[in-house]
Amino acid sequence: MKHLTLILIASIFAINSLAKKIESAAGSKPEKPNIADAVKNRFPPHWGKPPAVQTRDLVKLPGNFGRGSSTLARWIAENLKNDEKKENGKPTKPAKPVDGQNPKPIPPIQPILPEPPKEIKKKIELHKKIQDSLRKGLRQKIDALGEGATKEEVRKVVEAYRRENAKQMEDATYIGKQIQEWQKENRPERPKRPEPSEEVREKATKVRLIKNDIDIARKALGQELKGKSKEDAAKLIKAFKESQKELHKELKNARQDLLKEVREKKQTGDRRE
Repeated sequence: MKHLTLILIASIFAINSLAKKIESAAGSKPEKPNIADAVKNRFPPHWGKPPAVQTRDLVKLPGNFGRGSSTLARWIAENLKNDEKKENGKPTKPAKPVDGQNPKPIPPIQPILPEPPKEIKKKIELHKKIQDSLRKGLRQKIDALGEGATKEEVRKVVEAYRRENAKQMEDATYIGKQIQEWQKENRPERPKRPEPSEEVREKATKVRLIKNDIDIARKALGQELKGKSKEDAAKLIKAFKESQKELHKELKNARQDLLKEVREKKQTGDRRE
């Protein structure tokens, strides 16, 4: 029994010693992975750091980099473009820093026109062909008059050319109307104009009211100036300007507040939010 106890104690010490050796060989506890480094290593090193300030939207990133913000998408696209230029031997511009800057506003999404059918495409080509032919023929007639031709001579040539080519002009007009009718019927619906925010609406109303007061005062001054002498008119105008100083200052401040409010709104697609 005594021997068994000694063997157990020796085994425990051996296990502890082995564990300490393994721990010292492996070093301290493994560090947690750095997410920032992982994101940084996601892109080529020569691109530098990705933008620190980014929009909160989520779009498909160019270059098979997955998904991310539109700010990151622009940064990637610009670097890819620079890399392509570098490969072709063209000088490249470094990607513009985005940190600390407001992202460029996203342009409104334009409605996509439908693809015209073959029949309409043929009419478009025919219309262009007739127009080009008429334009070329008229130019030749005018050039034949020479540089010293008068306006009257040019006018007569144009009128004669119209009479001679009346049928072609009618055909071009008829085909053009058919093309316009198709375009009108298949025109995509224009997106509705977004409503301004409550803050913008309030500031715009304030500007409008102040301007309205100034306009009313100007009209009243105009009525008062009727029949006055130059001296009296000058006095009235001077007094009017003095009385309107504060109102003009208020209008200027209101316009600046409105402009600031609009500019601070973030552009997202077809509206500012």
